[in-house]
Amino acid sequence: MTILELYQKGFNTAVIELSEQRDDITTYETLKEFIKSKIDDDSLYLAAHLTNALNTCAYAEYYGYDYCMGTLETPTPLKDISDLEDFCDGKAYTVDAHINSLDGAMDEITVLEQRQKGNQTYYIVKYKDILCTAIFNGFTCSYYADDIYGRL
Repeated sequence: MTILELYQKGFNTAVIELSEQRDDITTYETLKEFIKSKIDDDSLYLAAHLTNALNTCAYAEYYGYDYCMGTLETPTPLKDISDLEDFCDGKAYTVDAHINSLDGAMDEITVLEQRQKGNQTYYIVKYKDILCTAIFNGFTCSYYADDIYGRL
């Protein structure tokens, strides 16, 4: 799943789909069962570590945790769609850009994906929860986001 697809699907749909594809996204209930199995296996140190980690972080329905490591990795709560970006293909980054609705004034955008149409490269970006297109001008070294006519 790309980062753009992540934002198009929304948190609930994306986390379910990602958890079906990846072993390192798990539910709170599955983590509890894992802790119980570690207690039964006398792996008390790992069980105590995971219990303490779940008690200290805020409750979440989903967590990032790699069961295969067998180490004292700490589960990471996944509460917001931005928490899922690391599990997607490609990486998003933030940068200042000229914004159409601000008459060219600068504000921060998140670049989600690069695309090519013919010989024109353009970008899918997020600006204040709006998905839109942007271009990069190599002469001015600036991004230009069109949140008026380039909305997706």
